[in-house]
Amino acid sequence: MDGKGTLLKYGNHFIADEASCPDNTNFYHVMTSLAGWLKYFHITAVILFFSSCSGIRLYNSSDSAVDSAESQTASEITLYSVKPLFPVLHGSSGRVEPSGTIPLYAPHLSDLNYTPEGCPADDGTLRLLEAILKSQGAPSDLAALPWVESNYYVGDYSRVGAAGPWQFMSGTARQFRMNMTDQVDERYSWTASTRTASNYLLYLNRMFDDWHLALAAYNCGEGAVQRAISNATRREYGVIELPGETDAFVPRYSAALLAIRQMETVEPSLSVILVPPGLDLRLLAAESSIDPEFLAEHNRGFLKEVTPPGLRNWEVVVPTLQASVAFQTAWSIQRDRYVVKSGDSWASIGQATGVAANDLMEANNSSMPNPGGSILLPESSRVPVNSSAAVSAGFFQYTVRSGDTLGGIGVLVGVSSREVAQWNDMSTATMIHPGQKLLLRGTPPEGSGAVSIVRADSVVTHTVEAGDSMWALANRYGVSVEQIMELNNKDSAALSIGENLIIKPE
Repeated sequence: MDGKGTLLKYGNHFIADEASCPDNTNFYHVMTSLAGWLKYFHITAVILFFSSCSGIRLYNSSDSAVDSAESQTASEITLYSVKPLFPVLHGSSGRVEPSGTIPLYAPHLSDLNYTPEGCPADDGTLRLLEAILKSQGAPSDLAALPWVESNYYVGDYSRVGAAGPWQFMSGTARQFRMNMTDQVDERYSWTASTRTASNYLLYLNRMFDDWHLALAAYNCGEGAVQRAISNATRREYGVIELPGETDAFVPRYSAALLAIRQMETVEPSLSVILVPPGLDLRLLAAESSIDPEFLAEHNRGFLKEVTPPGLRNWEVVVPTLQASVAFQTAWSIQRDRYVVKSGDSWASIGQATGVAANDLMEANNSSMPNPGGSILLPESSRVPVNSSAAVSAGFFQYTVRSGDTLGGIGVLVGVSSREVAQWNDMSTATMIHPGQKLLLRGTPPEGSGAVSIVRADSVVTHTVEAGDSMWALANRYGVSVEQIMELNNKDSAALSIGENLIIKPE
């Protein structure tokens, strides 16, 4: 490439190698990791190159640069630049070959009803999950699993603390090196959580050499399945003795998978781009003409609508039609402030960024600069997904005061410092500071101005909608299926659209 480095090819995608930009090797590593599965997305961007390491340009596939690049001898590309979490079966690149389809297991025995028209995931989300799974060498059939786990609700938070569409416990997530800080929680990231889930499921399938046993282990733990196998006459799901919920898990999954297989296949509508650290997603939305609500809802892992600072680049889900523009925009705009344009008003900027005009004015002393000047955006007022999701699990928010300790805070709700630490994804040795927000579970202390209730009312009336299931409602409200059935005098878990259910969140 004219002395700027070797062009690496994966499928029809070309990426300049690390020598192209030695000052930004982190970006190279992330891009090479991403390259293997970008080919599954319907995205027009196919060539990235670095111009004197001062900027990034994006070329459309119609550019002549593609034709000239294809004539070159491309170097081999390594798709993973970090040590894999799990053993791999083939090669040294850290990936395995796709494992084909997963056989159905008695979908007719599912106690929950799964139908094509009742699928709560939009087509774009399903195609996105399938693409990521394929890129990891996992069957795309696993895209049905979040239907059973979380009803495809990215903010799902169970009564036992499992979070996100794939329902990762905080300890498990840390074991798999998922980022969980006050700025990002990758359990709520469609891309990070799906990639981690696929790696874990591939690991389980290698362990048990059976997808049904792997799915069972995903539900109840590999140790429970191993113990059940050791006590059984045959190593086979349906024969070994498993917990009741796990016995129902694989038929539910099979019913969900069967429903998805019956759905009409559509073109992908979502793509994934890499963006720099410290980027306010509201600015990206405004400058790329993307609905800010859409961008926030599809990237809830960024708890403050800003990618964390530092050296790492981050994945952001965007509409496919705007992916090329969004990528270029992310790397060219000011990351923390809006640049005023001719004709802008507080109202127009507010609409583009999703920030109320009054809040913009207050953050900038009501002073609108001339075109070319910049304004600050206030901190996002959106409730972080990890807090809003905890509503259904009976948590409330506590603001740390001077002199507080984890042990002392625990006394307020009758628990130990260890439990307070677990609820907030920290260790008992973590220092807390005044003004910090903590999630607590139990009865809020009376007369404390430090408490902001974020939990649900004691009784909820839920009207059943298309896609609802008893299992999903139980997870959403932090109760058991049996509790809902008993409270509503139901003999079965079947639901009817429009039916009203009384639920008492824990």
